[in-house]
Order: sequence, then C-alpha cells, then structure tokens
Amino acid sequence: MAWTHPEGRSAGKLLQCEKPTAFRKMRAKLVSRQVRYCVHWQRVEAAEAAGRDQNRISSSLERRVRSTAAREAVRLRSQGRCEDPDCLLADLPYRTAAGQPLLEIDHIDDHAQGGRDHPSAMIALCPNCHAKTCGRDRSALRERLRGVAQALDVAVVQQE
Repeated sequence: MAWTHPEGRSAGKLLQCEKPTAFRKMRAKLVSRQVRYCVHWQRVEAAEAAGRDQNRISSSLERRVRSTAAREAVRLRSQGRCEDPDCLLADLPYRTAAGQPLLEIDHIDDHAQGGRDHPSAMIALCPNCHAKTCGRDRSALRERLRGVAQALDVAVVQQE
C-alpha cells in the first residue's frame, strides 16, 4: 500500500512503503523523517479503516486529592508571574479564557509519588518553564526551584 497525502499528492517512490511494520526493521537514524511520517500515517489510516480509532479503555484510578487552598496560595504569591528566575518572559502573554495569566502550579516533588501539597513545595510556572520540568536537566531544575519556592514562601509569610 503506497502512501498518498490526504490532498491527493503522491508521496513518490521514496515514501512508498510495502508494510507499516517495515519501519521497525530499519534503524531510525538511517530513515528519513518523511519515511517515518509515512509509516505512522499508514498505521493511523489502517486503524481508522479497521474502526480502531475510537477505541476506549475503562480504568479505575486512585490518586491523591490536590489542595485547592495550596494552589490558590501559590497563584496569589506569584502575582501573575512565572516564579522561575530564569524565565525569559517578564510579563506573561498567555491568558486563560477568563483573562488571568496562564500559569501551571507545579509540585516540585511529584505529588502522586508523595510530594508535599503545600505552597512551600509548589511553584507557579509559565507553560514554557513548566515544559522544562520534564527535560533532561529536570533534577537540577527541581533543586533550584525548591530553593526559590521556599524563599518566596518565607518572604510572603514574613510580610504579614
């Protein structure tokens, strides 16, 4: 089955794949991005044709309840700004539907793994800085943000 673009454009011989599984036998570094796209595109088309694109699974999750008060305290402490000192955005251009600054209130230590649900262990991050918490340097970032959150928490508590 040859790959054809949804708009009807031919993918050419380079993008023609005999089987969707052919990609698994190739080394990713040797296969172009277009060929990999072609293979994944074919898998999606095959799933849709077989009616597997609307599959659902039933699951029962148990997770810790997050404190609304802790979340709101961090939001107030941030004053609508990203609390990462290395953030490149002085004023956040991102807004919620209600017009509020779009901030991710993040637990420095993963809440699901037992991290503390307390403002001193949480930090407000813009979407860009929040994405870094999943990156390669997340351990160093986590330690740096822990100190920032604790210092901000102390500063706000001592103001009162």
